[in-house]
Amino acid sequence: MLKNRTAQLLNVILPAIIGLELIILVIIMSPYSLLEIWLKIKAVVIAPNNWIWILLSMALGYLGEVLRGVRWILLIKPLGYNVKQLDCVNSVASGYMFNAGVPRSGEIARCTLLNKVTKTPISYLFGHVLMERLIDFLILGICIASCVLYKKEIFGNYLYSLISIKSVVILIGLMFVFFLFYKLGYRALSVKMFNFLKDTLKKVKVGFYSIKKVQQKKLFFLYTILIWFCYFAMTYVCFFCFDTMSDFNIMDGIFVMTLGGIGMVIPTPSGMGSYHMTAMIALGMLSTDFTIDLSNAHPDQLSFAFLVHSAQTIMILVMGFIGLLLLNTKKSYNAKFK
Repeated sequence: MLKNRTAQLLNVILPAIIGLELIILVIIMSPYSLLEIWLKIKAVVIAPNNWIWILLSMALGYLGEVLRGVRWILLIKPLGYNVKQLDCVNSVASGYMFNAGVPRSGEIARCTLLNKVTKTPISYLFGHVLMERLIDFLILGICIASCVLYKKEIFGNYLYSLISIKSVVILIGLMFVFFLFYKLGYRALSVKMFNFLKDTLKKVKVGFYSIKKVQQKKLFFLYTILIWFCYFAMTYVCFFCFDTMSDFNIMDGIFVMTLGGIGMVIPTPSGMGSYHMTAMIALGMLSTDFTIDLSNAHPDQLSFAFLVHSAQTIMILVMGFIGLLLLNTKKSYNAKFK
């Protein structure tokens, strides 16, 4: 019991500490004091018409959550459950809010919340989440490849330098260790536990492969494109808050979104610190006004990273709390088709 509580506490504290350390590192490396950074961000926020772009960025971020919730229904219906759109959207929004506190907890939370309200088996729902994450990683991979081609003289050479015999050996070693633990764990399981896991994994697999049974595949594809368009647009519109970024094009927006997305994948609360660093590095690769060396970063690099991250975090917390409140005050129902 004590071990479980300690593990849960560490899952909350460690990512938060890492995120705070990264933010502190960004601030320490910056040539500006904390007060100067705050004044620069404040100047951007209160500048005429900038609030329009900031609110639009937040609205686009939430629209991405709504579209993800609506797309989820297309995966649930083939399994024989008629879930209401608002419940899916609120579950997704709540999941993002939980992720802002404990990385990756939102995936479990959104499934648990929707299961509580609609009685849809949580194993099926978790299979859907795994499918969604696979799609996200594939699209992020395509974006990364596009960015490498776009800035191959900088970004491509850096990635190439990471590929070595040593890294390949480490990867093979990790795969071997994983396989070893899998085999040992398989043998250590009791028959009862093994049957339970086997049944659970079977349901997860059903949820994962439910994409094959989606009747409106074109609509599913359209929602996926629109979700990533929202991620791009919520980043791109913030360029208009800065004169130094006024000439940035669509590909520049994709570039910043992609590197920022890599920062969000790092397990810190809502990409805290990791997003700031990757977004600033991305800007440093795009303009001669900026630099990759964060110790000499332009003030607009700092302001942009803090502005986008803060706006999205506020949106996630507010809409996530509202979604959680609506789900917890709603009477549960059985969504299974009769």
